[in-house]
Amino acid sequence: MCVFLGATAVLVVEGSYLNLLPCFSMKNQPIAPEQGQNKTFLYLMLGFTAFFVLSFIVIIFFIHSIVSKANGGQTALFSSSDDSIDLIEIDGPITDSDDVVKRIRRFKKSSEKALIIRLNSPGGAVAPSQEIYSEILSARQDKKIVVASMSSLAASGAYYIAAACDKIVANPGTLTGSIGVIAEFPEASGLLKKVGVNFQTIKSGKLKDTGSFSRPMNAEDRTYLQDTVNDVYHQFLDAVLAGRKEALKNKLALLLKVKPDTIKDEQIKNYILPYADGRAVTGNKAFELGLVDQLGNYDDAVQLTVDLAGIKGEPNVHSDKAGKLDQLLDSILPFSLFSQLRQYGNSSFQLEYKAF
Repeated sequence: MCVFLGATAVLVVEGSYLNLLPCFSMKNQPIAPEQGQNKTFLYLMLGFTAFFVLSFIVIIFFIHSIVSKANGGQTALFSSSDDSIDLIEIDGPITDSDDVVKRIRRFKKSSEKALIIRLNSPGGAVAPSQEIYSEILSARQDKKIVVASMSSLAASGAYYIAAACDKIVANPGTLTGSIGVIAEFPEASGLLKKVGVNFQTIKSGKLKDTGSFSRPMNAEDRTYLQDTVNDVYHQFLDAVLAGRKEALKNKLALLLKVKPDTIKDEQIKNYILPYADGRAVTGNKAFELGLVDQLGNYDDAVQLTVDLAGIKGEPNVHSDKAGKLDQLLDSILPFSLFSQLRQYGNSSFQLEYKAF
């Protein structure tokens, strides 16, 4: 006889217990946890994780704010003095100016006398180059010394920035110059036609879809874009002529064997125009033309900065880089992802001061 006791059955023979055997019955199988309980546990874990991540980000921002205020807006912890030189490096294509502009503004508010802009860049977007240029001029108006030090490449937008500095130092083999503007537009109408893709465009004006890859560029489009490029090019040329006026005047006067005061602005412009056609030149040629002030390496740029700023003794050169907290925040996935998406999203039509 099999007697059920809960989930266990006892086999009874002649009034005595002979054996304990499990008795399998659908009614007495262990009941599995309900699906709703699993979901509740999952939601609790997700909620706890989200709360932890958000709390971590809030704490990081809070610490970032405290450290920034404690250092006068600087998140990189360093000691500065009147005899120290700030160093800002611009490395790679110029796509954004916010970070560099913030650093220059911090430098303007500090007690430091001088700043070195170390350039190793092919140039990049027009507006960021112009914004950095303007901020350097603002620093110079505040009686700050700014020297550009060129590494392997400091062309186009990078040269635009250098032209705002008090002095420019380049290696003989540095590639620089490349005074010009470029705008490129892919055209894939032939490919689209082969695969049977057609674009139906509704536009408010005849030039609204200029540069679209879905159709060939017509003469009117090209004239419009060429006028735009020429406008931005002349802004570049005017910036170079304004920033390098005295150096170019002295070189031209030496070439013509006349006094610098006799050189007119139009002469300076005509002198530099043949080399302002987008070509890159070596540091050696740039020095010969007056586009740079001195041939030398980074150490020579430091020494020139010391002399211009009147710094006595061994200078304290520190690099103004993003603080560790800033780097940590930039490395968090959402911030990095949004930054990349924004960059790609803005890349459809862009004028550039870029070499090669």
